Amino acid sequence: MPNSNDNLYSILVKISIILTVLFSGWLIWEHFSNRPIATNEYSAANKAFKDKHYDLAYKNYVKAYNLNDQDVYIIEGLARSLMELKRYEEAIDYFYLAINNDSSFAPAYSNLGVLYDRIENHKKAMELYEEALRLDSEIAKGMHWLDRLLYNVQEVPPTIQDRLEYLKTQYSLTEAERILSVPEIDRDQPNYER
Repeated sequence: MPNSNDNLYSILVKISIILTVLFSGWLIWEHFSNRPIATNEYSAANKAFKDKHYDLAYKNYVKAYNLNDQDVYIIEGLARSLMELKRYEEAIDYFYLAINNDSSFAPAYSNLGVLYDRIENHKKAMELYEEALRLDSEIAKGMHWLDRLLYNVQEVPPTIQDRLEYLKTQYSLTEAERILSVPEIDRDQPNYER
């Protein structure tokens, strides 16, 4: 004679299997049905950017932008690519476009600060770093350890918080004592990506 506990267990196992299959199916459907426009192009652009193929990243961001010109992640990615290609004026325009589309999008402020830092407008960079940190304190943490592992980044790269503090310290010195740019260190400052 079967034990009632065995029957109950068997029913619970079947229910859990059914619920797992239904939940998995729902997740798959949700992923594909609600996929934003330009996802493939945006993903290809991000991969190219991380692999430091900035020309290819730029081309894919442009494709994504042509499909969805309101997405701040796409716009900001396009701006970062232009910055890496040293097309600074165009990059500035796209960073401001991202900011105009979403005035609370901290990565745009952060990376626009990096751009101004690179072109040696350090005071403007400081303003933008402060605004980015005000909007999103997580930016101060910098590159996540997992990203460093995946992209084989040996040394902890400086954050915009580090750079802001460094610039403030330098501006507290006399003009003759200031060292606002150290190319060997500055080139290691990564773009902020969310």
